[in-house]
Amino acid sequence: MGEKFFTVSFDDGTEQDVRLIELMKAYGIKGTFNLSSGIFGRKTYIRYDGSSGKTAAAIDPLHPELYVNHFILDKETALRVYSKPNVEVASHGTHHLVQTELTAQQAEEEITRDFTELSKLFGYKIVGHAFPKGTYNSNVIEALRKNGAYYARKVSRGKPKDFSFDRSSLLLTPTCRHTDEFSDELLREFIETPAGSDDMVFVLWGHSYELDYGTRLGCFEHLEGLFKAVSRANGIRFVTNRGLFER
Repeated sequence: MGEKFFTVSFDDGTEQDVRLIELMKAYGIKGTFNLSSGIFGRKTYIRYDGSSGKTAAAIDPLHPELYVNHFILDKETALRVYSKPNVEVASHGTHHLVQTELTAQQAEEEITRDFTELSKLFGYKIVGHAFPKGTYNSNVIEALRKNGAYYARKVSRGKPKDFSFDRSSLLLTPTCRHTDEFSDELLREFIETPAGSDDMVFVLWGHSYELDYGTRLGCFEHLEGLFKAVSRANGIRFVTNRGLFER
């Protein structure tokens, strides 16, 4: 008989993670935070349309309200914030680069260095990775395998057909983003579908800075609604991304 698993995966390591982790703790949720060891403490801003990497000077002075802080925690704060029983730390590439065109040497720098530095900082072997913007190539995959990665999380592209899960694959496809229009409906379907002969998995992913958008889906209230619904359900195990593979 299969089991049902729920986990979350959030990228970048921004200051909004502090509130998010407290919310996860309140509802018994476990999850993974994907960090880039080479950019601890970097401060930029994100526009609601997804534009990234803007400094304060580059913000549209006529519409500053369209931006949210993308302040990445410094190393010391990150160690304190992510050293929690319900949290796993994984790699997000040393410098959070688009990974589509990386050479073998660049992939080594982005993957091996990040795995090494994060393992040293947090005191345990890092075994997971999330591709920045969902990008990767064969050099990145090879570097991940050399570093003993259990999984590498992609990004979701539309509503999935089911909640199946292949532990034999390095590539982990998340179920949906917390800002997807169908996120509530999909989670309800997951909760109401009985486990069959195979395991069922729901991987919710996103960025905690999106919770500062103040929109219907981009807010802490919506995410809390998802957490509340799944925490009240029966027969669902809460795990980190790593926990999906350690059976």
